Amino acid sequence: MEYRQLVESYRHAVGLDFKEVPPELLEADRNRSNFRLKLADARSREAPEVPQLEAELEIAEVTFQNMKTGYGL
Repeated sequence: MEYRQLVESYRHAVGLDFKEVPPELLEADRNRSNFRLKLADARSREAPEVPQLEAELEIAEVTFQNMKTGYGL
């Protein structure tokens, strides 16, 4: 999403139509990325918390997609 924010800032700077990327959407994207990293680490260690992390990642993915759709991005 940071790339999308950069693109939209450029579009705004050159006078094209643009959409603001809200900070809460960026935060949801970071949260999703953090869960991906935690899950990859847990899988490499064969940790018992893998199912819980998979569920949390799925919730983070759905939350992010819903927010993205809600903002029309």
